[in-house]
Amino acid sequence: MRNLLDTHPLAHALIWIAVYIVAVNIGDAVGELLAFPSLTGILLIVLSVVLVVSLRGARRLAFFGLRRVQPGRGRSTLWYVPLFAIVLVPYVNGFAVGVDAPSVLSALLLVAGVAFVEELLFRGFLLQALRSQGSTTSAILISGVTFGVGHVVNLLRGYALAEQLLQIVAAVVIGIALAYCAVLTGSILPGIVFHALFNLGAALTPSTVRADAITVAVIAVVMIPYVLFLRARLARVGPALDSPPASVS
Repeated sequence: MRNLLDTHPLAHALIWIAVYIVAVNIGDAVGELLAFPSLTGILLIVLSVVLVVSLRGARRLAFFGLRRVQPGRGRSTLWYVPLFAIVLVPYVNGFAVGVDAPSVLSALLLVAGVAFVEELLFRGFLLQALRSQGSTTSAILISGVTFGVGHVVNLLRGYALAEQLLQIVAAVVIGIALAYCAVLTGSILPGIVFHALFNLGAALTPSTVRADAITVAVIAVVMIPYVLFLRARLARVGPALDSPPASVS
């Protein structure tokens, strides 16, 4: 996989995305069979460790944004404020029925694994692979759309079609915003924290088509002008996330 990372980064990214999808679906299926809902979260934590060890060996942790916000870009983390604001939106509907300590712990394990792996795969591997083949702006847009549309696999996890369409719309806009923030700050760590908190809200609050539609509407109202602002900032200050080396193809 290390040779693939250097010679065919896009194939490398897509393979890891496929591995992630398979791991989630196996974890869900086996976890349901064994009445062990935490299995998927455990598998994703293991996958996270494997990815970190692999990237540490290849000395690519920083290249894919697993580092602090870059010097001189500390104020850029303020650009995450609109994202963290929408974390609170799902709680307007209150907590879901049956939320207790074990379910919260299981949800925490799952959202931590999902947030880390998805941010690394989409705002790390895929974003950088696309940057190596085109402009940073096109890479941001394509990675964001791919992230959103990729949520269609949740239909295999029992999601209703209407619920899934709303999730895809929200994920596309959020994915684009997260990609801009990663490039501007040079780090995916704030994005991982946001992603975990956002998913935790979805896990602990009731999900109905009406509630989800309201959430997506609020996200759209906040995120669309926010993305345009981030686009203008990137044009002015340039990227902090390292550009792929010329030798990467």
